[in-house]
Amino acid sequence: MTISQQLNAKVQALLQKQIADGRQIGVQVSAYQAGEPIVDTWAGAMGPEDPRPVQADTLFNCFSTTKGVAATALHILADRGQIEYEQPVAKYWPEFAANGKGKVTVAQAMSHQAGLHAVPTPLKVSFVSDWQGGLDYIANGIPAWEPGTATGYHALTYAWVVGGIVQGATGRHIKNVIAEEIAAPLGLSNDMFVGIPDGLESRLASLKSPKNGLAGDLPIPPDHDFFKAMPTDTEVDFNDMRVRKACLPSANGHFSARALAKMYGALANGGEIGGVRLMSKERVAEMQKIIERRPDRVLFMPIPKGVGVMMGGKMPGMMGGEPIAGVFGPRETAFGHSGAGGSTAFCDPEAGLSVAVTINQMQNSLQGEGPTFEICDLIRRELGVA
Repeated sequence: MTISQQLNAKVQALLQKQIADGRQIGVQVSAYQAGEPIVDTWAGAMGPEDPRPVQADTLFNCFSTTKGVAATALHILADRGQIEYEQPVAKYWPEFAANGKGKVTVAQAMSHQAGLHAVPTPLKVSFVSDWQGGLDYIANGIPAWEPGTATGYHALTYAWVVGGIVQGATGRHIKNVIAEEIAAPLGLSNDMFVGIPDGLESRLASLKSPKNGLAGDLPIPPDHDFFKAMPTDTEVDFNDMRVRKACLPSANGHFSARALAKMYGALANGGEIGGVRLMSKERVAEMQKIIERRPDRVLFMPIPKGVGVMMGGKMPGMMGGEPIAGVFGPRETAFGHSGAGGSTAFCDPEAGLSVAVTINQMQNSLQGEGPTFEICDLIRRELGVA
């Protein structure tokens, strides 16, 4: 199986229409099925004030789509026996036990049950760029609820939760685990970064923030957990090179769609792609398990979660509407992660499919709604796996 010219042309036509309608500026789309690339296309401009055309190797800040890459790194280590999901985080990271967190398991922490979602306000660049400071902040954090009794999206703090577990268990920085255990084996060392090194500035897409912020016009009170996790009182600009260079494996991964689709292509294909095995087939099955379904205290809706990833299936309809399939499709065994504003990357192992969409015109979206959903839905329908 190779790039499908017919499917690629249909995706390209949709991208051009979205751009013409003012719903996209620049975008890349890549997809794999059965371990082979089937979609690889891009369109539009590098940014709202950067008319250079998007290329195949343009790097987009993908916000929380980064979480799926970081989770994959953790699962690779678990596949080697270095991390166990049901063990306390404090087994690997003793400092984490402070303030009543000694019994919080890896699975609970990675499924946003630890109550550590809040960040300091005003949110400063000096905070998000201080790796050790972030680890200390989480280790010394006081849970907002009894861990395990609720779930609330750790939008930024997930970075130091997953990073602290990985570092404690292995002595390795998570950015190095991602680079050495995912990017390098898959031939993606120039397309997958959590913390931008010098010399790549010309490849970086720039972002246009969504109108009215990520919450849009939703009636959320100012003291809601949403704003504790993602405060509006912030000096952090994700186009700022200081932020791009920071290691924030919850929110500032820079990727091409090709890179994300290939990583998830391995997971959709039993853990292997192109002769490279990331993890065992049995470990992929562990990533497919839903461990949390309760309403999310930050995102104000029930979102099925696995260990570090979000899951597919029907999502609750807005304003009491009928449940509809989300961006990952109708099967609950699909998994991955979307990013604020609309980027996404996921796999559907039952269909052998992976899809990645990278964008720079952010929508009022946290789960890949809007233009991104339309792209993913088109691919599924054309393949007959909708």
